[in-house]
Amino acid sequence: MRIEQLLYIIEINQTGSISLAAEKLHVSQPNISQAIVSLEEELGVKLFKRSRFGAVPTEDGKLIISKAEEIIQKVEELRETAECQSNQLSGFLSIASVPSLCLSVLPSTLAIFKAKHAGVELEMLELDYPQIKQEVQSGKVDIGLIAVSRNYEEPNKQLITETLMDSRVMACVGKNSPLSHRKSISLEELVHQPILLNSEYLIGKLKKYGEPNILFKLGNSEAAKRVIAEGIAVGFYTETGLKYDPYVQTDNIVALEITGEDMDISFCSLRLKNRHQSLACKEFTKELKMIIATI
Repeated sequence: MRIEQLLYIIEINQTGSISLAAEKLHVSQPNISQAIVSLEEELGVKLFKRSRFGAVPTEDGKLIISKAEEIIQKVEELRETAECQSNQLSGFLSIASVPSLCLSVLPSTLAIFKAKHAGVELEMLELDYPQIKQEVQSGKVDIGLIAVSRNYEEPNKQLITETLMDSRVMACVGKNSPLSHRKSISLEELVHQPILLNSEYLIGKLKKYGEPNILFKLGNSEAAKRVIAEGIAVGFYTETGLKYDPYVQTDNIVALEITGEDMDISFCSLRLKNRHQSLACKEFTKELKMIIATI
């Protein structure tokens, strides 16, 4: 029995496919298939039911995979202990985040983390919530940073969420908009305004008051900010994301509180329950929490 065989069966279980596991682990499909057959022969049990739809673990396979995950976690802990003794973290850390955090707390967090742990290779992806969830589930990223409604409960029991901080959604208008002198605006009023929106969550809230007048479906981009600043449409951003926004700081965009509904949201971390959390991931999360505590 070899460690790579245990890694193979864990990856096949997560992806549901031998070919996808081979692609992710950068090994050939015949090699990974032969390794699984050899392991099954050694253990005397069938680990997967194979079909043209993929590979599903048998009841025996589920028990073996669970033990394999425990073993791999111990192996990772052993490696991390050695890294701690050498005072030098290394490896690869992939992070996927919603735009609001990319524009606020993440730049400082990444700078501090990289200064302390230069040996860790970082990958940063800016995605929306459904994409982040998919990337975490597939194991392509180590940790996701998402924005969800307050008191949100993740239905997928394979995923773990941890609340990092709370914020609220604001309506943003240009400085020359007739709404810019106001402090707040209701959803009932907003539903009649031309808006920029790419969130099913917010569209659902607006639809309680009528059919939203969605001018464009633009995300948190430079183009969207320009459209808002020119007074063409109303946009929606979190209070946290606007804290360091240059358009807000120069008064080209004015943020209004939204009334009529609970617009509070929570920023959470998202990761796979059965995936070992590396020391680099733990250190990154610790630095992120420290930055958040200063806001």
